[in-house]
Amino acid sequence: MEEARVLRNYSYEDYLDIANSTQERVELIFGDIYMMAGASALHQDVVLSIAYFLKSISKEKKMCMPRIAPFDLKLDVDGKINVVQPDIMLFCKYEKPCAVFEILSPSTALKDKTVKKELYEKSGIKEYFLVNAEYSVVDKFMLINGKYEYIGAFGADDELQIECLESSIELKEVFEIEIVES
Repeated sequence: MEEARVLRNYSYEDYLDIANSTQERVELIFGDIYMMAGASALHQDVVLSIAYFLKSISKEKKMCMPRIAPFDLKLDVDGKINVVQPDIMLFCKYEKPCAVFEILSPSTALKDKTVKKELYEKSGIKEYFLVNAEYSVVDKFMLINGKYEYIGAFGADDELQIECLESSIELKEVFEIEIVES
């Protein structure tokens, strides 16, 4: 299992120099630069499915706009700029997203469950979803009194409530992915 490469103690200016001089996607989280690996087909299929359902609900309710990576999200925490590329962000009336979805992969799972979760929590992002595409499970966290509280695990037979949208998505439709031979 390949882990993300990490470079330590970098500023936002360092990040810009590195990001502009490489073809690789990079993130800056609490002064550390993370090199990002390419995504699997399953990962991208789940991103597309979730984004599609979020876009459909948003269009109907005219209240939010989903965005998908690569899209730089700048978050200021304690006067320091962080730059991440969440798999899916849901923007509702504010400059920062009210919900973020990260699709877990072997190279990013630890980062998504630790430093990115901490960054989103400190940034005040209301809902955080960790999606395990391999096992068709979504872990939901809600920001309550400035801290993420674990709401629960939702499987393919469940509806996942998205508070920002005041709606839910059927996870069976998200995880119902056909493999097409090319």
